[in-house]
Amino acid sequence: MTSKLSLWRGGALSLLALLLCTCGSAEKPAEVVEEKPATSVATSSPAYESLSFDRLKHIYENATYMDATFYDLPISINQNETAQIQTTLAGIGSQPMAYRPDCKPIGHIWFQINGKNVEEADIYFEKGCVGYVWYDAGKPAFSNAMTEDGARFYLNIMSQVPEDLR
Repeated sequence: MTSKLSLWRGGALSLLALLLCTCGSAEKPAEVVEEKPATSVATSSPAYESLSFDRLKHIYENATYMDATFYDLPISINQNETAQIQTTLAGIGSQPMAYRPDCKPIGHIWFQINGKNVEEADIYFEKGCVGYVWYDAGKPAFSNAMTEDGARFYLNIMSQVPEDLR
């Protein structure tokens, strides 16, 4: 009996260590390999404070629809299931996004609660600018870095677009 208990404790501790290591890596801001040549040597720095935890929590708990459009890709993302929306929101980091003045958004994302837009942001996805710039009263006001999981989400979406349409 003692050997089974020791084996169970060892397995439980290993699982706990794995979970702690996995959870810590999700918050690390993503870095995207740049596909286009750089046009300037500007440095990256946070341009806006992060969108508050309370606002992110509100959309995480209440959003009923998410829509994202891309400016140069023939795709959009539409989600109306809570689990899908929450997975997308989990790709938003708590830190402000590093930002260069020459960064250009690749798209725009909206979150709705019962048909009403409650939060919207530009999506940035290039080296030195990986994250979201959120709007308040129609103007850019906040930013959040994208996590590695968030970057993988967009890479997966983009990989489904044929090369000749990118």
